Amino acid sequence: MAGAPEQNADRPRYPLLDELRGLAILFMVIYHGLYLLAYVFKTPSGRMLLAYARPAQPFIAGTFFLICGICCRFSRSNGRRGLRLLGVALLVTLCTWGLTLFGFDELIRFGVLHFLAAAILLFALAQKPLAKAPPLPQFLLFALLFLVTAGPVYGGPAGIGLGRFLLPFPPTDFFPLFLLGFPSDTLVSADYFPLLPWLFLFFAGTALGAYGQRGRFPAFFMKSHSRALQWLGRHSLPIYLAHQPLLFAIFWILPRIFG
Repeated sequence: MAGAPEQNADRPRYPLLDELRGLAILFMVIYHGLYLLAYVFKTPSGRMLLAYARPAQPFIAGTFFLICGICCRFSRSNGRRGLRLLGVALLVTLCTWGLTLFGFDELIRFGVLHFLAAAILLFALAQKPLAKAPPLPQFLLFALLFLVTAGPVYGGPAGIGLGRFLLPFPPTDFFPLFLLGFPSDTLVSADYFPLLPWLFLFFAGTALGAYGQRGRFPAFFMKSHSRALQWLGRHSLPIYLAHQPLLFAIFWILPRIFG
């Protein structure tokens, strides 16, 4: 979602990453369109279709997070990218807070952009120590941590198979625990992707990105398969920011024209 990072001229570009990001943003636009129809415009067909699409949401977001982690290895300045994205995320929070004044309860406290900004900034702090460790053990560790914590963080269970367990954190309004993934029922966000478990998937992506940084991705990563998806992937951030207001306007106007 953070878009294509700045890349050094001596590092290869991988069109497949842009294409996968473009495919994910296309699915996210469709999903958010169904969400608007279901919860904002309250249409029965929107609720029915969203129920079918809901299981795909974590896979769509997870694709963004994994690819963003990979691409962080190609950026000249993750700190600058993270701070810029954090500013955009805070603007989204401000705009959605303004919507609550008009009766739209869609406040976003810590959504996709907030998570990605935090993840990029954390990687910027950890980038030098991680560069000294081999990427395969990093990937296996972060992938395992993601699998262990990928169950519902509050209310449990976490873990894998017979090793599943409940995490001992009560629901709380303490905001730092909300960022980690332990919200109470009174502290909600219309779009919510906490640091756990998604940060581990993001960092697993940074480990994979080390191979691409060294030019060791398979050859098909460097082949162009769809210019349209590449364009979507390289412009994912402006598309993400524009698509919901545009969809809202379309869904509001069409019934008044054809209704």
